[in-house]
Amino acid sequence: MKRIQGLWFLTLLGGFISCLALGWLVQAKQNYSYGFWYDWYSIGAHIERFGPKNRYISGLELLDKEEHVRLFDDISIAVHRHGEGLADIQFEHNGQAVGLLHRAEIIHLQDVANLIDVLYSASLLIAFVTLLMLAGLLWRGTAPLWKQQLFWLLGTLLMAGAVVLIVGPKEVFYQLHVWIFPDNHQWFFYYQDSLMSTLMKAPVLFGGIALAIIAGGVLFFALFVLLLCWLLRFRSGAVPA
Repeated sequence: MKRIQGLWFLTLLGGFISCLALGWLVQAKQNYSYGFWYDWYSIGAHIERFGPKNRYISGLELLDKEEHVRLFDDISIAVHRHGEGLADIQFEHNGQAVGLLHRAEIIHLQDVANLIDVLYSASLLIAFVTLLMLAGLLWRGTAPLWKQQLFWLLGTLLMAGAVVLIVGPKEVFYQLHVWIFPDNHQWFFYYQDSLMSTLMKAPVLFGGIALAIIAGGVLFFALFVLLLCWLLRFRSGAVPA
């Protein structure tokens, strides 16, 4: 019994991770709703403040919201296409095409693109293994003990959330960068040195994006659990064919 419930826990946890990945993919298709967060976080005013102070490239603050959204969308599309086109992202300033990103930013965003490729492959693998485990558990005629599973799953998620809150979301975000990205690649940029960071009001924007992904993931997981409950009832004959 403990072994079976342990397998159910891993299946439900895999389902939750897969639903988070689905929430991420939905946000990615919308370029992370940058236009909404642009207004929510007053990114336009942020660009007006720090754009003129940039040491490398001038003119970002002279563009309107539509152009700012386009530039962010171009970055989002590029990092989800293996980094293709990052060096070609431009805007017009004084009648000339100006590249948005300098070399260090392009290298960092290429690292992000590589990470996205890994996360995408890992998400597919987790979803595939989860479906196999689910099929096996249903075929064996087992069912989850929902109170026990809820306790385990919520306990795991609450512990993870508590660690993030105790350490600090920003500190966790920065430490993940240290662990993930190559030591000799710059990943922290002051606003005065990076139109990329200014455009994103980093790391503030990422907090909103993360919440949107989590909200979508929770919604998809709720639908997943409802579907699973229906399948269990159908198997037991409680639901008419």
